[in-house]
Amino acid sequence: MTELIICEKPSSMEKIAKALADNKASKKTDKGVSYYEISHNGKDIIVTCAVGHLYTLAEQNKSKWAYPIFDIEWKESSKASKSASYTKKYLDAIKRLAKDSETIIVSTDFDLEGEVIGLNIVRFACNRKDAYRMKFSTLTKDELTESYEHASHHLDWPQAEAGETRHYLDYYYGINLSRALTLAIKNSTGGFKLMSSGRVQGPALKILSDKEREILGFKSVPFWQIGIKTENDIIAMHKDDKFFDGKKAGDIFKKIKGHDATV
Repeated sequence: MTELIICEKPSSMEKIAKALADNKASKKTDKGVSYYEISHNGKDIIVTCAVGHLYTLAEQNKSKWAYPIFDIEWKESSKASKSASYTKKYLDAIKRLAKDSETIIVSTDFDLEGEVIGLNIVRFACNRKDAYRMKFSTLTKDELTESYEHASHHLDWPQAEAGETRHYLDYYYGINLSRALTLAIKNSTGGFKLMSSGRVQGPALKILSDKEREILGFKSVPFWQIGIKTENDIIAMHKDDKFFDGKKAGDIFKKIKGHDATV
């Protein structure tokens, strides 16, 4: 029985392979992609990896530049974007190795993004409905071994669904708002200027804009502060801190001037 452990990136693949190997981990290369063959407690295991997201959300039928867009689906990253072409060889390697593996174990980072990466590989590349799941927070030998020995029999579905939902919301907000802003400028000015917004970017820009307006609208007001400085350079301020009434500050200063202080 061969097990296939799928990691998130090459560096974690190497650590996991060496941590679980009873003897020396045997490194193999297939069409430019490295993986490891190991033996652990009598089991034959192959440890391979992705390079982050191998799938991305894209329009089902991209016919024109319009909005709103809601018909989207997961597509191989290499097919959706030329800049992600390097991911194809890693995805192809996983597909080949999964065909001869009886058990699939996901060992991507245990967070929302890691769960989505593992989920997409399991259902699209491995053609499985579920998989085992290693859960760890560090890449130490002891923790990785413990994580493998007590791997969950299922993916972390709440985390996977939460991560996938975030991707959908990011796409809906990002694509539709950006296209709406860009087309609004084009229709009003006749010129083309690409505008960008999104689920996080939009509110963040609003906060920055409000703060900038607050700064520009700020009008300075004079104030006074009274403090003492000891021979040991200890500074203590008056309990009222800032005085916006100069006369009050002056009266207090006259009252305390020339007097000793005891700490």
